[in-house]
Amino acid sequence: MPLYYQLKQLIMEKLKELPPLSPIPSERELCDTFGVSRPTVRRALEELENDGELVRLPGKGTFVAEKKYVDHAMQWSIGFYEDASMQNKAPTTKVLQQTIVPATAEIAKRLAVQQDSEVFVLERLRFVDGEPICLVTSYLPYALCTDLPKANFAEQSLYAFLKEYGIAIHRAKRSIEVKQANVTEAAYLSIEKDSPIVLFQSLGFMKDGTPFEYVRSRYPAYKARFENEVFQPAVESELP
Repeated sequence: MPLYYQLKQLIMEKLKELPPLSPIPSERELCDTFGVSRPTVRRALEELENDGELVRLPGKGTFVAEKKYVDHAMQWSIGFYEDASMQNKAPTTKVLQQTIVPATAEIAKRLAVQQDSEVFVLERLRFVDGEPICLVTSYLPYALCTDLPKANFAEQSLYAFLKEYGIAIHRAKRSIEVKQANVTEAAYLSIEKDSPIVLFQSLGFMKDGTPFEYVRSRYPAYKARFENEVFQPAVESELP
């Protein structure tokens, strides 16, 4: 068994005794404690960071990582409640905005509607086990379902509600990027301004190809992880 791997297991045992975001000893201290070289310590720490057990904060040091919420939005067309519940976590939602507004040029272009036409806006703060994990804003053409403003989306999934009206995602275009949190995002997500956040964007299409939902979700970068499973398409055997 490689020495770095043995050291990794020893450090992991120590980490179990520490609360999230606790600082860990320096590389030199670990060298002295375990009687190993710095390259061995560095390799063990890199492995732990890759496994999500440690997090390095530039200029501050290395800390015990918080256990991240795993989001499967890149792979599945399921709602937040279903995804969190499948992970045995307690999801809750606070509705921040549920209204009808004129479509801006950007939203109109994404939803393929006329600028200034009525758009339903639903903004929610999502919690997992009591911790704010996602600030999500959804835009839908109001004409698609005029009952949207009446629903209680603090208790009900948007996708489940739409399904009752025969509306469902057939396909979606999705993207992920990292940006800095503005003042509003930082306040809602309980992080510092300019902290890194993951911006997840999705444009959902119905079966006939009509775009019906544009979503912007913001996650604290150190609290969430996205997972996706890729399948290799079947390849026809070559003819002799």
